[in-house]
Amino acid sequence: MNIFTLTTIAALLACSPVTQAYFNWEDYYQIETIDGPDGVDFQIGGLDHDKNGNLIACFHRGEVMSYNETSKQWKLFASGLHEPLGIHVEDEGTVLVIQRGELTRLHDQDGDGTADFYEVVCNDWGLSGNYHEFTFGLVKDSKKNIYIALGTASNGSGVRENIRGEWNNTGGLTQDKFLYGGEHGAWNEKKKIIPRMYARVPYRGCILKITPGSRKAEVYATGVRTPNGLYMDKNDQLWVTDNQGDWVGASKLHHIMPDGFHGHVASLLWSKNPPKITPAELPVDELDALRVRAPGLFPQGDAGNSITQPLPLKPSFAPLSKSSLTEEQIIIGEMNHPRVVRYLPDVVNGVHQGTASHMIVTGQLDAGNNRLLYSRDGKSIYFGKTHLSWPGREGIKKVTYTGKPYLMVEAVKLTPKGFRFTFNAEIRTDKSAADFRIASYGFQYHSGYGSKKMKQSSEAVADINIDGNTLEIELQNKPVKNRMYDITLPSAITSKLSDLSYPRYWYMAHEVY
Repeated sequence: MNIFTLTTIAALLACSPVTQAYFNWEDYYQIETIDGPDGVDFQIGGLDHDKNGNLIACFHRGEVMSYNETSKQWKLFASGLHEPLGIHVEDEGTVLVIQRGELTRLHDQDGDGTADFYEVVCNDWGLSGNYHEFTFGLVKDSKKNIYIALGTASNGSGVRENIRGEWNNTGGLTQDKFLYGGEHGAWNEKKKIIPRMYARVPYRGCILKITPGSRKAEVYATGVRTPNGLYMDKNDQLWVTDNQGDWVGASKLHHIMPDGFHGHVASLLWSKNPPKITPAELPVDELDALRVRAPGLFPQGDAGNSITQPLPLKPSFAPLSKSSLTEEQIIIGEMNHPRVVRYLPDVVNGVHQGTASHMIVTGQLDAGNNRLLYSRDGKSIYFGKTHLSWPGREGIKKVTYTGKPYLMVEAVKLTPKGFRFTFNAEIRTDKSAADFRIASYGFQYHSGYGSKKMKQSSEAVADINIDGNTLEIELQNKPVKNRMYDITLPSAITSKLSDLSYPRYWYMAHEVY
């Protein structure tokens, strides 16, 4: 396994004139590697704990295995699944697994530690045979409804002749136009009329809800592209991550609204009011007016590349003050870099928006962090890794907080004149307003891949004010809506705990005061 030095990682992440001073995350977090089972492709699709407290994991090639941390032994529980990308151990001890074509409940009826009955819970969605039709999940709400997310197909390839589910011909894009090879012709020619990502079988690009006792899935929301991470918070609010691509200018953390359209157009074919033409041909202004803005945006190359599973940040895993616990921060895995992505929430004019940042930036963590799971005591997180031939790694890392406090930003709030940063301790600095670097830009909503930073500008800081554990930043020009504010704090901000652990923050201002 490749281990990068912290110096190398800092250089890779340096994207602004001000870079982070050396902060050794390994002074605060212990990182250990869990050895994998022999003969298994050690790419992780899901993690949970079984009823005996063992770690239980599903693997890329279809195995489900349990791991005893005391004996350090793996045991096979089930096999033969198709690319499972989520797992959930139920109160009764049964195990739910989401695989590409089915939500499956695994039963160990004779109690020997091996599944002997595979129950089909739901397979009420389409499959075209396209390589990119991943099925992600899974989470439950307090009423035991299950939520999964379906990825869209990619025009990197076509489809199979035999499919599952009804083909949607809207816009004249019949199935034969997606077949290739032999009598069907070369794909490189046929793909020219195909949108970059498509959803021609049910219910690609949708969030699905499955009620207890039902084998039917209902479309809960539309507008996602590659939604590789679901989190149900304590208030039964569903949060879903998505990856940059067409119609997705930057990786996103969505706050899912029932019946909401979250921006990627392909799944509008399966909405309550489907268009009569190919969704990508609808006027962009019309689509833009329909979509629900994602609270968290993670600019590619800066804040997050291919983000994955969200979890709440617990005080057992970071030195959070009691006053910060009224609002739930979210941490997220990332495929391309050895770091943890963090989201700090804000609400302005009733609209959810907030800030992206990083923590645990160290090569010891490594990349490919696909699935995250807290230990039972909340002091550790298991990071299950994958790559699926893209950037990433394999295996499981266990990251444990030592309990040693360090200086961190706990909240970033928009103000009428700028931003208020709240820290977990009183701060001090000898820096002035001139030492704060802030840039702003917008994103283009379009069918192209990602987005350039639109209408970039440098934001002058008129004044700063420190009062205990808060820092007020006043801009020369008031914040403007629909702008990303890239804020780099001076690394010389310090406290009795430590130097500042991370200096860079990306605030997405959908709304302003």
